[in-house]
Amino acid sequence: MDVGSSIRQLRQQRGLTQEELAKTLYVSRQTISSWESNKSTPDAQLLVMMSALFGVSVDSLVRDGLETVALTTHQERRRTGLSLARGAAIGAFGCVLIAPALVSEAGPLAGGALSLVPLATALIEAALSRATSHENVPLSVLRSALESNVTLRMRVSGSPRELSAQVLGSGETTLYVIEHTARVVRGERWAIRGSDGRCVARVAYRLITAGIQTPSIEAKIDGLGNVRLSKEPRMGGRHRGIALVWELTGCDVTVSGNWLGEHVALERSGERVAELRFSGEKDDEEEASLRVARGRDVDLVVTLAFLLAIVRAEERRV
Repeated sequence: MDVGSSIRQLRQQRGLTQEELAKTLYVSRQTISSWESNKSTPDAQLLVMMSALFGVSVDSLVRDGLETVALTTHQERRRTGLSLARGAAIGAFGCVLIAPALVSEAGPLAGGALSLVPLATALIEAALSRATSHENVPLSVLRSALESNVTLRMRVSGSPRELSAQVLGSGETTLYVIEHTARVVRGERWAIRGSDGRCVARVAYRLITAGIQTPSIEAKIDGLGNVRLSKEPRMGGRHRGIALVWELTGCDVTVSGNWLGEHVALERSGERVAELRFSGEKDDEEEASLRVARGRDVDLVVTLAFLLAIVRAEERRV
């Protein structure tokens, strides 16, 4: 796959438009379009920025290998050379302007030395401006990357014990595939993968026997750790006697709303992380619309949405 196709695929996986990616990288939409159609190639700094933004290596982003890297490096060096040349020209012009007055005032030796200050300043400024033009951008990208809403659609199908799912983006593009991978004693296993084959999370369902059998669903999310949905016995409060209640642990997100209803919200410290709208079961199939406030939470939201789909299937089975 070429560089342009890699950029397009990664952008679509995160639910970004060309305008949104351009804003994040501080380039124009036409630049993104030019990259994706392979009319031009991003420079080395922008390749590093995109690798940080999308969470992939530069090597996997640049699939054409050394030829493309050599091209971007050559372009980078050419721009650096032009910047330094402009700085030298400006500095030399400054020297010519102030040298006569300095020599007359301070003498040939001191005046000549002082007259070189504009040249040195211009060269240093040119070098620093080129070196730092993108230096702080990756940090701002990581802070504000993917701030816009991302809307996805999850299709769940199959029996409660062998669910599978697809998560689609705009244009019916498949962004995630969730497959049932194994059946074990009192349990099931699933893998959640991105369309590029990256393993986003591994999900395990098991029945815990401690007097009574209670289900527990655990997901190990790449880069985020473990989250768990379990049905725990609770007494008092709004429940009469002992009741089995589903609880989410292991992350800073809480679930609000009726877990078995059409609308479920995910929140973090009182702020909305995502809204999930389930369409209801029909012939062992269910669809959910996932509206995610920040794209960086997509992996977590997709995983939690699938865990909720398992819960819904579990409750329907009961």
